[in-house]
Amino acid sequence: MKEKLLIAAVGLAVLAPGIAFADDDCQVPMAQWQSRRAVEEMASARGWTVRRIKVDDGCYEIKGQDETGRDIEVKIDPASLAIVKLKHKDRRAERDHERTGTRGAGAAPTGADGTAPPPGRGVVNKGTPPRVDVQ
Repeated sequence: MKEKLLIAAVGLAVLAPGIAFADDDCQVPMAQWQSRRAVEEMASARGWTVRRIKVDDGCYEIKGQDETGRDIEVKIDPASLAIVKLKHKDRRAERDHERTGTRGAGAAPTGADGTAPPPGRGVVNKGTPPRVDVQ
């Protein structure tokens, strides 16, 4: 029984550091942090527009827009100002999802009666049954 407990403890000791560093938290002492102004300058140099800077999980977190106008959420290492995590958000796709209940671009437009029009590749013509060619 002691042998199994010892094996489990050694296994946990070996795996625990890998698990601790698998996330996107920043482990930097406050004395090494760069200022918020430095974060703003770094973002500006990349062409980003900053709406908000906050601290999350020991990292700076920027919410704003990238150089193309897409919404972004970026985690920044507070000492080196290196990007830890970057997420792009497409507001148009989110609005389409909220409006139509579908995800992503490519949702079929609906008519006044709520039905989607047939594809425009000549497969279905109005008033005629679909044509199928089996080869």
